[in-house]
Amino acid sequence: MPIEALPPATTRLIGSAQVLTDPSSVVKELIDNALDARATSISVEIAANTIDVIQARDNGHGIAPDDRAMVCRRYCTSKIREFDDLRRVGGSVLGFRGEALASLAEMNWEGGEVEAQEKASHPVGTTVRAADFFKGIPVRRQAALKHSTRYLAKIKRIMQAYALCRPTVRLSLRVLKAKNDKGNWVYAPKQGAGVDDAAFKVVGRDCAAQCSWSVLESHGFTMQAFLPKSDADSGKISGIGQFLSVDSRPVSGTRETLKKVVTMFKEKLRKEIRSRTI
Repeated sequence: MPIEALPPATTRLIGSAQVLTDPSSVVKELIDNALDARATSISVEIAANTIDVIQARDNGHGIAPDDRAMVCRRYCTSKIREFDDLRRVGGSVLGFRGEALASLAEMNWEGGEVEAQEKASHPVGTTVRAADFFKGIPVRRQAALKHSTRYLAKIKRIMQAYALCRPTVRLSLRVLKAKNDKGNWVYAPKQGAGVDDAAFKVVGRDCAAQCSWSVLESHGFTMQAFLPKSDADSGKISGIGQFLSVDSRPVSGTRETLKKVVTMFKEKLRKEIRSRTI
């Protein structure tokens, strides 16, 4: 469908007060957009200070010329028209409100309108590049500069989470003007790659060797888990943390039900490790 403005009744039901709070949230939204465009390769470039440049390039289906004037207007989307359309899209899309690029434009003190256009050679897909992020919001700009190292680590972890959710998609991260290439990261899947392939890349072979796969199917749902074995070497699995996803979407394990699940498993694992050492 073309990009169109949602009617006011729909925006009242699904609108969110959430804005892009830091550079990592920008990267996450741009990856979501690329995946919704059926991209199989996504390349992220970000300045070492996290604000000079934030760019995502993908090989998805691109944006039709007639739609480009709408991409940075709030509540303009091609995913749905009415609230009831959410039943149709279900868990098949990552975004549907039409807020991400509008928020990005607002963070840069732009109005979300096209100011100029020119033709350029570009492969199939879309490139979104934000320059001088937070330039009109000095307090947030200073916070981003102060915590740039933390945000870069968060962005890398976000991309690792997407690799586990979408193991057939190529993902790469490049930190521009960095002192070294330690912040860079690439996940290049082989043909027909699965979650196990991504797991070895994300957590490393030493940790992965301490884990095993479990698959549970019940009432039409499938749950896959890559968890430490009962006799796992705690030194090789500590500090990795957890990656959780629902319907191929990364989700947080720090809130509500999923937090309880994570806490229960950690407690069980600790008890098993203690019982072996007594």
